[in-house]
Amino acid sequence: MKQYLAFLLPLFLLLIPAAASAQCKASKIVEQGKSEIDSSYLYDGFTLSSFTMDEKQKRMQIRFTALKGQHYKLYFCNSGFTEEVKISIFKEEKDGKLSNDLLGATTAKDQFFEFALSKAGSYTIEYTVPPCENAEYGMTKNECMVMLISYSQK
Repeated sequence: MKQYLAFLLPLFLLLIPAAASAQCKASKIVEQGKSEIDSSYLYDGFTLSSFTMDEKQKRMQIRFTALKGQHYKLYFCNSGFTEEVKISIFKEEKDGKLSNDLLGATTAKDQFFEFALSKAGSYTIEYTVPPCENAEYGMTKNECMVMLISYSQK
């Protein structure tokens, strides 16, 4: 038993700093992402969605309202994780129901991408977060997705 503890203790101590460094640093992600915004658009803010990746898939939703007379670009960036997160954008209909997914099966895997909205209205953005890649070993990861909002007037 002592042999196992002698092996596991150093391994555990090595994993603690890695887990702490993976936590979301929103200001850093926002600053890096802002430099990618098209120069003809103005930065207008961001939304932060924090989550813990564990053994279960998660779904998270945020809402966004696009105003009439504006053309929006939404930029999605993550905290550096490599798992694929499905991003779905739905237009909310007047009866409160969601229309078909405007993006289809788009995923963000340690990358930055944009989506243009040209029509006013309310939108629901849904993230489908997969399980942690090492969940079978009890690993979890605290991560986040950041949606940067930019606009230009038509």
